[in-house]
Amino acid sequence: MEDLSLPLDAFVRAVGVDHEVPHAMLLGAGASVSSAIPSAWQCIWEWKRKIFLTNNPGLEKQFSELTLLSVQRGIQDWLDKQGGYPALDSHEEYCFYIEECFPIGQHRRQFFADMIRNAKPHHGYKLLSLLAEAGIVTSCWTTNFDGLVAKAGGDYDITPIEVGMDCQHRAFRQPRRGELLCVSLHGDYRYDELKNTDGELQKQEAELCDALIKELRDATLIVIGYSGRDASLMKALNDAYSQPGSGALYWCGYGDHIATPVKHLLGAARTANRTAYFVPTHGFDDILSRLALHCLKDNRQDKARVLLDATNQGGDTCDPFYVDELPCTALIKSNAFEIECPSELLEFSLNDWPEKPWSWLDDLCKDRNFVAVPFKGKVLAIGLIDDIKEAFGNRIEDSIKRTPVTDADLTIENGTVNSLMLQALLRILSQTIGIEADNRKLLWQSKPDRVKPFAGTQCHIHRAAVVSLRFFGGRNQLVLKPTVIVKDKDGSDLPKEVSSTLKMEVLGYEHNNKFNKALDLWRELLFPHKGTNEFEFPANCGSTFRFRVRSAPCFASIGTRQKERPIQISDGMRPHIKQLGVKVPEPLLQFSNKQSTAFVTDPHPLRGLANNQPFDFGLTSRGLMPAVRIGIVCPTKESAQLARYLQQANVRQQPNKSEADYLIEYPGFQSAFGLPVELPQHGDAGWSICSEPADSGNELKTCLQAAQHITRSIDSLVAANKPNVVLVFIPERWSRFRVYRDEQEGFDLHDFVKAYCIQKGIATQFLEEHTLASQQQCRVWWWLALAFYAKAMRTPWALASLDPNAAFVGLGFTVDRYAPHGQQTVLGCSHLYNAQGQGLQFRLSKIENPIMRNRNPHMSYDDARQVAESIRQLFFESQSRLPPRVVLHKQTPFLRDEKQGLLDGLSGVDSIDLLEVQVDSALRYVSSVQTTKTINGKRVVGFDEDNFPVRRGTVVKIGSRRALVWCHGVTDSVKSGWKYFQGKRHIPSPLIVKRHAGDTDLETIAAELLGLSKMDWNSADMYSKLPATIDSSRQIARIGAKLQRFGPVSYDYRLFM
Repeated sequence: MEDLSLPLDAFVRAVGVDHEVPHAMLLGAGASVSSAIPSAWQCIWEWKRKIFLTNNPGLEKQFSELTLLSVQRGIQDWLDKQGGYPALDSHEEYCFYIEECFPIGQHRRQFFADMIRNAKPHHGYKLLSLLAEAGIVTSCWTTNFDGLVAKAGGDYDITPIEVGMDCQHRAFRQPRRGELLCVSLHGDYRYDELKNTDGELQKQEAELCDALIKELRDATLIVIGYSGRDASLMKALNDAYSQPGSGALYWCGYGDHIATPVKHLLGAARTANRTAYFVPTHGFDDILSRLALHCLKDNRQDKARVLLDATNQGGDTCDPFYVDELPCTALIKSNAFEIECPSELLEFSLNDWPEKPWSWLDDLCKDRNFVAVPFKGKVLAIGLIDDIKEAFGNRIEDSIKRTPVTDADLTIENGTVNSLMLQALLRILSQTIGIEADNRKLLWQSKPDRVKPFAGTQCHIHRAAVVSLRFFGGRNQLVLKPTVIVKDKDGSDLPKEVSSTLKMEVLGYEHNNKFNKALDLWRELLFPHKGTNEFEFPANCGSTFRFRVRSAPCFASIGTRQKERPIQISDGMRPHIKQLGVKVPEPLLQFSNKQSTAFVTDPHPLRGLANNQPFDFGLTSRGLMPAVRIGIVCPTKESAQLARYLQQANVRQQPNKSEADYLIEYPGFQSAFGLPVELPQHGDAGWSICSEPADSGNELKTCLQAAQHITRSIDSLVAANKPNVVLVFIPERWSRFRVYRDEQEGFDLHDFVKAYCIQKGIATQFLEEHTLASQQQCRVWWWLALAFYAKAMRTPWALASLDPNAAFVGLGFTVDRYAPHGQQTVLGCSHLYNAQGQGLQFRLSKIENPIMRNRNPHMSYDDARQVAESIRQLFFESQSRLPPRVVLHKQTPFLRDEKQGLLDGLSGVDSIDLLEVQVDSALRYVSSVQTTKTINGKRVVGFDEDNFPVRRGTVVKIGSRRALVWCHGVTDSVKSGWKYFQGKRHIPSPLIVKRHAGDTDLETIAAELLGLSKMDWNSADMYSKLPATIDSSRQIARIGAKLQRFGPVSYDYRLFM
């Protein structure tokens, strides 16, 4: 059969060109989801949950999120064990469960009445009314009880003619101009006896179906939001399209998957020489928006635009951050120095531009007394005019002018003016101090700090500093980040792998005190004069271009709302305190007590598990999920070795001395999680031997063969044993099969296998051979056991302290870097989290018109609005309502149109926070401790660097709508009185948080980020350096790009872990 699909844009044009032909619409439950009406799927699961919870009281909290696969499995397993309930996803579920849940007909009626009473038609229904006004849509047939078509039509210049079971005859009358026939195929809860149960549907009167068949002879039918669930209605449609007629059929589905009954219907229509297509779409509201804007004319099109432009009042607020001036309990020192940059630049035009202006200008500036950059068809420069004229000659068009520099020019951290200033500053510092510079961002000392042999080379390690210009606190700041560079004896760069290894040796354990000493070294070298240091560019030329840098860095005063003794600040120190901050307490996690009768809290995830039970222990204690079954995929050669290793699953493991500040004893799987782990033996049905890939000489081909062997083993294993999680063992000798990349394409074994298994609903855990020999087996077993439990769709812990009215969304993107420039496929992921920090549904969508900025993808207004409307739909699918507050996290800036599209698409949400969250690349702070010394008999209070870095939970406001938040930093150890710094490497980088919309206070935002950083169940660490919203959306987008289809299909995100 020829292709059944018609692209969405072609469908819109088809309706537009046939606008004089009468169009009928058939709407299912999917059309009303964005109007807060649950879909049939939601209703079924809600009825199932009610039946389950009334038979299992006390599990309400653990079963609050119906979109979690673990919740669905728990309910379904219980129903299956009881017997007498329909099979999962069978067609009789809807009819069976409403009657089982509400056996009294009056209560079924009340269920729908309560659901529909406060429903308000979203803009799709309003646009449908405009299309009816224009005569393009003449009838609307629906399986829904909500009456939203007629409700929306009442506000427009049409008369809805409502037809139900008690007035079928109306369906046969020809609608007059200005009328819209609204047929409720299953009745209307206000007037009719509801036709919900199987018996009632069987008695559904044939008149309405006969009227529909008659309508479809000549009218074009557009089906939206309907699954094809009802056999009687699908039979009527098949009867209609098996007959000759002029009316076309467009079945609009969410995504590109065509269900089998729909394929049969389209095939039957085409056999009867009828026009019939499946149209992949983004949902009801999006379709109606496209149709209205294309098909409506003049005043009605203006009305449609006004309707679509209307957004919720107050949604575009963007309040500044505030920090209360609390008593100072900590003082932290930054690596930022206030700087005054030249207040003007030179600007001129050229009459002849080279092909590569940036590199050409770089070459032209060498050994001359100026620096220059291209900007919007002109050249911006700093330096001597005579040198500029000599270098450019007759290329200069007109005169060289002086132009003022504004703060806005310097706030763009990687902007052109910022780059020009930094080039000039690096050059003058290099010339004045006698050090080396790359004229981009790096300064280094000519003489090596040390020489170290490595890989047969004498490696010269030079002290260096990364220099950047930032704008915060209302002032320009020069930021110095100490580092090292590695060169050979001739000053040439060494291979990256050599340089990276040696840099890690030097900087890996450069903690608070060492970093502070390195910063002081550079401060004393570059700014030798106390107070302000002035640099003229070019030096000693009487130039007006001058930089003035303060020799003292900026400090931040940190307060707290906890009971903590304040520290004394001397009068001499106060002028250097430029920033205010606050410490946010460590978020609490929620666990079940050992009796499964109440919930308890602990900030430490592993201690919380060891001392209590997992959050969802109620399922285990009631026998609903009694074990975790593991399947194994392993090559023959390593099977015995792996089998011996896995026998340690229930063996206690002690942490190393170096880990005792965080890690507690691993008590064995059953003791930690309260249920057994079922691990197969070599030779069991649950153990699949993976064949060896043949080394063909073609590296990519061998990698693909290894992946195919693994996926075939997984398929046979799942068919034979049905494990909760499949463990995939990768031996060292397969390491070369893990990743392949060349200029044309890339391959990742892990991502390939994950993507394959995700589509089959199979959870996988990779284990590499070197892990078996790790000296940190306590850590390894905590990590592996936690992964087994979480990937078995269980919930080890939840957050106890987030705003109960809030929901969180991570926006992540992935780009096909191998596609030709301008043709990259950009995939966006929206991943929802609830107020307990649990990852819920997500949606993958192709970004149709990506905007690339600094190699990062952004969304157009239309793409952003479409993504937001899909988020809106996800909320209704998961919670049957819009949350009062929605927080969106994204790692890149929100462009103006992107921001507006998101706000408009989320209309109806009372409060929206759009937050840009990323790791700061340059700013670092040193924690201090107060010291008391006696000098000449006097007690002198001072400060010294702390041995530990800045505390996790520290928040510093650095701008009107920008703040630093330390998700990574020191926190309390499991040992009383000890401190813990995760990883014990480097000095921690803060997150820089920029508000693009919203009004939530800064402390709440920071507490939410901290809480969400503890929700990575794929790690035994105390926290992640980024909130789970960012990490998961990015990972889902990366692996999701390898899935075969997108759209409404949503998998549990734990399959991606």
